[in-house]
Amino acid sequence: MESAHKAFLRRQKQVERKHRRLAEGYVTRMNSNGLFEHKPARRGRRWPLKLGLFLIVLGLGAKVGLVSALGTEAYAAHVEALETGNATERAGAFLMQIDPLTARAAEMLQTVF
Repeated sequence: MESAHKAFLRRQKQVERKHRRLAEGYVTRMNSNGLFEHKPARRGRRWPLKLGLFLIVLGLGAKVGLVSALGTEAYAAHVEALETGNATERAGAFLMQIDPLTARAAEMLQTVF
């Protein structure tokens, strides 16, 4: 009798846990038997991708703004100064080099302003 009660409590916890997960969002699919099942929706996998993309766009925007504000010669001098620094500054210099996309966008930005 006691083992049946423990099994019941275990199944009850499983149902409550699934109910809490379904309350946060679910996907309805048909299984191989033709029955519709509700499964908890995956979550937490897309925000790192969106955050990374946002940071890349933000970095490129900052680079374009600096190149257009300082000019290519002055910007290149600043990047060269970074290349003589420590490892972090050299990594920053590598990331802040003027690439074709940045150069073209800076040209377009300069013509606008």
